[in-house]
Amino acid sequence: MSASSGQPAALPEAAAEPEAPDPVAPVRMAFAGAEISEGREWTARSLGMGLLIGALLAVTNLYMGMKTGWWDSGSITATVLGFSGLAAYGRKRGVPYTPLENNLTQTAASSVGAMPASAGLLGALPALAFLGMSVPGWGIAAWGVVLGVLGVLVAGLLRRRLLEQEALPFPTGIATAELISTLHAASPSEARSTPAGRGRTLVGAGVVAMALTWMRDSRGWLPGMVALPGRVGGVGLDALTWGVGMSPMLLAVGMMTGLQLALSMLLGSGLAWGVLAPGLLGTGVVAGAGYESLSAWLMWPGVGLMLGAAVVSLAAQARDFLGAAKDLRSVGASRGGLPRWSLGVAAVTCVLAVVLGRVLFGLGVPSMLLALALLVPLCAVCARGAGQTDVSPVSQMGNLTQVVFGVVRPGELSTNVAAGSVVANASAQIGVSLWSLKAGHLLGASASRQLAAQLVGVAVGALVSVPAYLLLVDAYGLGTAALPVPAAAQFRAVAEVSVRGLAGLPPYAGWGALVGCAVGALLTLASKGRAARWLPSPVAMGIGFLTPAYFAVTLCLGAGMAALARKWSPKTTDAHVPALGSGALVGESLMGLLIAATTALSRSV
Repeated sequence: MSASSGQPAALPEAAAEPEAPDPVAPVRMAFAGAEISEGREWTARSLGMGLLIGALLAVTNLYMGMKTGWWDSGSITATVLGFSGLAAYGRKRGVPYTPLENNLTQTAASSVGAMPASAGLLGALPALAFLGMSVPGWGIAAWGVVLGVLGVLVAGLLRRRLLEQEALPFPTGIATAELISTLHAASPSEARSTPAGRGRTLVGAGVVAMALTWMRDSRGWLPGMVALPGRVGGVGLDALTWGVGMSPMLLAVGMMTGLQLALSMLLGSGLAWGVLAPGLLGTGVVAGAGYESLSAWLMWPGVGLMLGAAVVSLAAQARDFLGAAKDLRSVGASRGGLPRWSLGVAAVTCVLAVVLGRVLFGLGVPSMLLALALLVPLCAVCARGAGQTDVSPVSQMGNLTQVVFGVVRPGELSTNVAAGSVVANASAQIGVSLWSLKAGHLLGASASRQLAAQLVGVAVGALVSVPAYLLLVDAYGLGTAALPVPAAAQFRAVAEVSVRGLAGLPPYAGWGALVGCAVGALLTLASKGRAARWLPSPVAMGIGFLTPAYFAVTLCLGAGMAALARKWSPKTTDAHVPALGSGALVGESLMGLLIAATTALSRSV
């Protein structure tokens, strides 16, 4: 199938609507002049490289997400790694690695990398474990594949409406297309030097990170945290988790997120572990010092901060809900550009979702049908968020579903979390899929081939992510200082409040949650104006409440080092900091997984 044969005929509604301005017309004109839509696309090397890179992204996102609550689509990283790995090889073999192959590589890789979120491994599944529900590995994988496929198909359904008719920016997609165009338009010497330099930086950082993680977690030669001296309220700072983490990953996350988010997280940690925690211990509200005992209380104001921000964000997205309804009416007259075979896949996937919901979580047929009915419009809201602001409000849509089920099915905590995971898991693939489709649209790629690569990526991502998750949980535990899983606390808190109200919370935690919610809402409202750059992020502050304090300290060190390096040498820093951070993330994640695997093997023997 050619790149253009998958495009549907114009919808009837489009004729009556004014033509939307195309904010990326200059970019498309530059690409059109290079004729980069010509050449090979779906090849074994492009797909295989994408799946391999995606497996690394999946492990990295799983490890990073369970520690910090953040994960990355990986489109830019996959583009650079794909070009670094295959461009020189293609030239030697006389079969050049084309821009469309590079685009397919990043498409498959980002789909695989999103599967820890699409399978619920960063939020819903750990929350269910906290509530005492155990889900077998095969069930987690099947659930993740089903919801990941639904997310990809909804993205394909909305593609024509959002990318062609309205031409929403999808900034990550534009950046990916620009990078592919730049790499493949460069002279051979430039093409070799730039990615090769970044590649060496990435590999070197990865090796160092693996060595440090091995010395820390396997040999015990390095501590997990170098504690800060001193006491607060009669409690030692080490008992309050204050220190510097010996973690390349945390330094890398700080480098890549920037000072504002890192300082916001440090502010949250300061309030939680420097003010509230000593007060809770001094008054006897919490019996013992330590992360596990204190975090059981501190999670409530932290989640309140995040939920307050989410409520205001949802209110601000009211227009997006109306736009999503308009999107669905628009695609209702056609398949929205989906190939015919995808309709059969969608039908089978919906049936499997209903069956798995019943078998794994006790969600009856009416409940699953309600969740699936909410899935499409709420995923459409996520799609608009990704297109307009480059942020897909995944957790907010899942939490909104939980609130609905708290009314429909009161008194059932586990089913509330499972219902929220239906929308949240599928939504995790929405932004990732549409960013890739945007890049493909600008490059002249085949949408149907990208869709097929994404579906293959979903299956491979589940096969990689679920065993890695089980190994990490077995080795490090859930809700520990090593794996705090911040998103799981949010799922659990929303379920408990939706089902039980504030009565079942620890003493005074309800007031903490309400105050946190009010502060989160006020900060989000204030950030709409010119003061946005000076105000802390309530979401990052909330994560500071949910993770040990040394996480925020280490992130700030990483962000500070990157900021100083950028002032000293902006060009070099911008070129190598992303590669340095990616290498550190991959290195610690891989070594952490290897240590978990060897620990599991030693126990079995």
